[in-house]
Amino acid sequence: MRRWITTLCSGVLLSADRLRVPRRWFRAQRKGSALVEFAMGSGVLLAAFAGTFELGYTLNQYNRLLTAVAQGARYASLIPYDSPTDTPSAAFQTAVQNVVLYGAPAAGATAALSDITASNVRLTVTFSNGVPSSVTVSITGYTVNALFGNHLLSGKPQVTYPYQGVWAPV
Repeated sequence: MRRWITTLCSGVLLSADRLRVPRRWFRAQRKGSALVEFAMGSGVLLAAFAGTFELGYTLNQYNRLLTAVAQGARYASLIPYDSPTDTPSAAFQTAVQNVVLYGAPAAGATAALSDITASNVRLTVTFSNGVPSSVTVSITGYTVNALFGNHLLSGKPQVTYPYQGVWAPV
């Protein structure tokens, strides 16, 4: 016959052979664990969502900029080029910059993207055999202001079209 020594001490029954702990005592110890697990998991999840949002926002801004640059390059490749050298005239340069910025050759009220100016639009005309052969439009010094940082776009995006307009030097 076993001799039991039972003592009630903080909800724990002690015996000579084994240590028994009531189930209600384990439940009391686990009450805050769900909250701790949620706090740790939600921090990781929030960081993943924020990173995904920043990447998506930056790619959206880049895509809008690429579309505007492509429209400007296409416009520049089709209109008459009025300069005898590879340096475009002020009127040609301004018209192409306005197409990139506002979507039309005349200056508009609202730019396609925030914080972009005419100084960010670079136009390069390439000559071959004394005539214009291609037109390149690119963006320099534009900064995408994202959630956690700024991304500088210099020389990107860049679009080149073969020149198909009429060369009419003045």
